[in-house]
Amino acid sequence: MITPRRLAVLGIAAVIAVAAAGWFASRRTVPTDAPTGNLVLPALKARIDAVTAVRLAAKGANVTLERSGKDWIVKERDYPADTAKLRKILLGLADLTVTEQKTRDPANYAQLGVEDAGTSATGMAIEVDTADRKFSLLAGKAAGGTGSFVRLPGDAQALLASPQIAADTDPKHWIDTALADLPADRVQALEVTPATGPAWRATRDAAKDPLALVALPKGKKQRGADVVTPVAALLAGLHMQDVRAAPAGNPPLKPRVVVRSFDGLEIDLTGREDGDLRYIRGTARATGNAAAKEAAALEGKLRGREFEIPRYKYDALFRALSDFT
Repeated sequence: MITPRRLAVLGIAAVIAVAAAGWFASRRTVPTDAPTGNLVLPALKARIDAVTAVRLAAKGANVTLERSGKDWIVKERDYPADTAKLRKILLGLADLTVTEQKTRDPANYAQLGVEDAGTSATGMAIEVDTADRKFSLLAGKAAGGTGSFVRLPGDAQALLASPQIAADTDPKHWIDTALADLPADRVQALEVTPATGPAWRATRDAAKDPLALVALPKGKKQRGADVVTPVAALLAGLHMQDVRAAPAGNPPLKPRVVVRSFDGLEIDLTGREDGDLRYIRGTARATGNAAAKEAAALEGKLRGREFEIPRYKYDALFRALSDFT
């Protein structure tokens, strides 16, 4: 039989139990108000156009992208950055949304790749600067095809967030790789000095005409009317793989190619082999006003630099006369 005294004791115990449950709930490692659907970096979206620098670091490697006036440069290469790629990662960071809370235990961070930044860290440390604020993020392993594990430095809570963060710290993957784009129908003449064999020249009077070899050595004859014409496309959509300061001293005398357009653009390139790698450097100028602006922009890219290009592109630039006779 429950007496009034016993009933009172049970009531007090119930109150204590409820209070204790509330206290323990407040101490849970995963909050009850999990911010699923919240932005990881909520203030970044309004500051996208005010970003002045982006730094990425992982496993002892790093890359820094800096605003220079209206342009962006890859600091480690002192060369223009791929702004489309840069904007893509910035928009991704601004839209980064929590899909699930994960561990708060530092012992488990390495499994997700969100341990504190350092040479032994498996993830990537990302910093985004604006004039009035710095945003920092630890980006870990990819999760499925749409998400990544992340953590804010100094915050114990690791998160699964979307969209997936896809970036790396190799500076060459952030440069603007477009080097030259001279359509084939603009090429009037070219002169080529291969690494071995005789130099050769080809020219034409109009864009619709085929390129024809001129001043051939005695006994040499062009194999066909259109055999040289495809070479006019050698600078159409020319992309490089990496860039660095040109070695000291004068450029090699060969291999060399000089391309002249109908509107007065002249591009002079020389090549150099280094083991399995192929490099070019050169100059650009205009013989008239029509191509002056284009020549100045290209010369700004070329001056004092050396560019790594694919081997097949290198071989196409400096073809031997025997390919056409």
